[in-house]
Amino acid sequence: NSDPPTRSSGKTISYDSKDSNKAGYNEDDKIAVFYFPNNSVTPDLKAQSVIGELVNIYKDNLLILVGHASALGSDNPGGKKINMNLSFSRAETIKNMLINKGFPLDSITVLAKGDLEPIINPNGQSIESENRRVEVFLSSK
Repeated sequence: NSDPPTRSSGKTISYDSKDSNKAGYNEDDKIAVFYFPNNSVTPDLKAQSVIGELVNIYKDNLLILVGHASALGSDNPGGKKINMNLSFSRAETIKNMLINKGFPLDSITVLAKGDLEPIINPNGQSIESENRRVEVFLSSK
């Protein structure tokens, strides 16, 4: 299930656009997580309530949405590209859900990591459900 915001005031992070490989966030800066079924850009059922909480608590802040995918199907360059596109589409879905609930469009940055930053390392036996996610971070203004 998607995780609701963990606290009402998270540590703000700095997003340095000069170095797009280092967005300046870490695990401690995360305020929410959304999870997705395999090959899907539709989040789980709890996502709508989490979206509402994010809008209510953080509507005056900047957010970074980081999309991720599991490693399933990424054993070749084409599969890696599909997973990267899927992770971006997941983050875009969460962005659109936030905007539809009244979050300002220009206050959201979307990043995609594909299957490059797994929570669960693939071992051939795991379904990797925790790797199919969008993480939400606070960003400095």
